[in-house]
Amino acid sequence: MRVVVIGGTGHIGTYLVPSLVRSGHEVVVISRGVRRAYREDPLWGAVQMVVCDREEAETGRLFGATVAQLNPDAVVDLTCFTPAQARQLVEALDGQHLIHTGTVWSYGASALVPTTEDSPKDPYGEYGINKLAIERYLESQDRVRATVVHPGHISGPGWMPIGPAGNLDPAVIDGLRADGSCLLPDRGGETIHHVHAEDVAGLHQACLEQPDKAASHSFNSVCTQALTLRGYAVLVARHFGHEPNLEFVPWSEFAARVDPEQAASTIEHIGRAPLFSMEKARAVLGFVPRHSVTDTVLGSIDAWVAANRD
Repeated sequence: MRVVVIGGTGHIGTYLVPSLVRSGHEVVVISRGVRRAYREDPLWGAVQMVVCDREEAETGRLFGATVAQLNPDAVVDLTCFTPAQARQLVEALDGQHLIHTGTVWSYGASALVPTTEDSPKDPYGEYGINKLAIERYLESQDRVRATVVHPGHISGPGWMPIGPAGNLDPAVIDGLRADGSCLLPDRGGETIHHVHAEDVAGLHQACLEQPDKAASHSFNSVCTQALTLRGYAVLVARHFGHEPNLEFVPWSEFAARVDPEQAASTIEHIGRAPLFSMEKARAVLGFVPRHSVTDTVLGSIDAWVAANRD
């Protein structure tokens, strides 16, 4: 089929676009033209690239028409963050299968775990609230067949994953590499639920290629297991040849001892206690993630260290 991928050079598109070409699809990528894919692949040579600044085109209400004029059979939207963006795109389409990238943050804090797709949703924060509003809009409209994929913490070679302290502070990885040391809040029992970008791409493709099964559904996209902060720190320390030297302190002390921006990131992540089920994707689409959570985070960290540290 002819597939338009919006934002196809980012984390997910890096894996999705070559895989679609390999499977015989005709692929058009819309991007701002300022980023290269994270991984080189000769199959990018078979992709039609369309340079378009989405925000600018949306201001003139031209973006939806730009996509529609490419005559897609299906559209994968990796960069939609507000209901207004979704509405402008949908109103320009006519019956295509639209796969929207949502987020597990649309659930809010986990209650019953592992959290399934039919769990009640009560998000907080602009990002999660807007993503839930997009999902509700897509459920209510009848111009396109819509599917929503909800990734967890997307990880992969080329960028820093959320680390054992629940943030992106490179000093956390440096300490674990140096001597296995790491400062953690409370007892380190909160969860972080990663997913490899290749598996997020794989689930998008599974939805795309099974529209009758995927339409009108949402699917979680995470590794089949999550990590606790404590378990994550132990894993990384031992990966670099050290026994873990972990320090546990109350949240108030943790927040006072780390950079305020990093503390805010930590509480934003662990406050949701993310832990999600992948059973629906397996049962409905036959999709099972290829990457374990340990391989996902360690591969991401090793690639980041190689690129950024001596």
